[in-house]
Amino acid sequence: MPPIQDAFGIPLLAWVLTATLLAASLLGLTWWQRKKLGVGMVSYIVVTVFVGLVGIVLWQLMRDRENFMGIRYVIGMLALTLAAMSLFLGFMEFGVMRIFGLTRLGAIARVTYYEALLQPFTIIILSCGILSIGVAARLGFFTYNEDFKMYRDVASSFVFLFSLPVMVFASTKVIDEEIENRTMLTLMSKPVSRTQVVIGKYLGVLALVLVAVVILGTMAASCGYMRYYDDMAIDYRVAPADRIASLDLDNTKAFLAILPSVVLTFLSIATLAAASVAVSTRWGLAVNVTVVVLVYIAASLAKYVGSAPELHPAIRGTIEVVSYLLPGLSQLDLNQRLIFSDYALGPKDWLPGLPTYGLIWKYVGLATAYSLFYIGAVLSFGVAMFRSRELS
Repeated sequence: MPPIQDAFGIPLLAWVLTATLLAASLLGLTWWQRKKLGVGMVSYIVVTVFVGLVGIVLWQLMRDRENFMGIRYVIGMLALTLAAMSLFLGFMEFGVMRIFGLTRLGAIARVTYYEALLQPFTIIILSCGILSIGVAARLGFFTYNEDFKMYRDVASSFVFLFSLPVMVFASTKVIDEEIENRTMLTLMSKPVSRTQVVIGKYLGVLALVLVAVVILGTMAASCGYMRYYDDMAIDYRVAPADRIASLDLDNTKAFLAILPSVVLTFLSIATLAAASVAVSTRWGLAVNVTVVVLVYIAASLAKYVGSAPELHPAIRGTIEVVSYLLPGLSQLDLNQRLIFSDYALGPKDWLPGLPTYGLIWKYVGLATAYSLFYIGAVLSFGVAMFRSRELS
């Protein structure tokens, strides 16, 4: 097996030098602005940069024949994953949340985000999700040379599966529980409208969903990247140099396919979160969970049930009408297409009839527009219900 020195087509030395320069620049800027940033933020940046730098160095230096996919390589990848999660949490903490705090609407979203994020339930579910994705990476799926594809499918499903209960639990507490605890009366005594309360609460839940999806998606992408090399170890040992480049390209494409998959997963949960927040303006946890589960099942099956030829035309018509009112979750799920099918990453990779990576993102853009319209409609319904509810 020849040495494997490149990752994503970038030479080893370029990775190490770039990482070192970026780390030195960020640490230098942090030290220069240490008085304005504060001890907490400086410590956070220093630790995150150090973990990320160690991860990149181990990830690259252990890509030779003797150490490839060894324990130090895996530690490097996991350290890099941890640094990526930490950077995103820092972006939310020191960037987005501080900007949110500048407005009344953002202040409501910020308080909602922190209340939900610091709940033991949220931390336990996210920890279980990370652990499940990591454990599944070592399981066999008994396929013919496609275990890594099956794992990516399972990991992508875990991202949705563990983010959904976090969303439902958070959206239930934001309005109904505050009404029951009479804390909503305190909030409504401030110069804010009920529309601002509903939208602010939803934005806080949305921020929490974004954190959950990004953290779990980062873990899924990292483990999927390593699982490919583990499953294709024999191919790497017997393949010539040009074939190794092709194998690396396949893994790079699979890794990049996780990005639109994570975005679409976020849109799916964001759409369900709008329905959950709307329901929470009137009912509690039990009703909320029931409604979200039923909406998810109905939205996923309506397309297939409505096309069944054995159904009466009137029933099929009714199901079709109802399906237009439900969120189009099947249109927000490209996992099967992204994981089990191919796409063209660049001009040299193009084949007739093969979709390009840009076309995938174009579809994601259209899906985002659809989700925004649907979320706006559902939240409008939630605001109307909240306006007529007695708070005392």
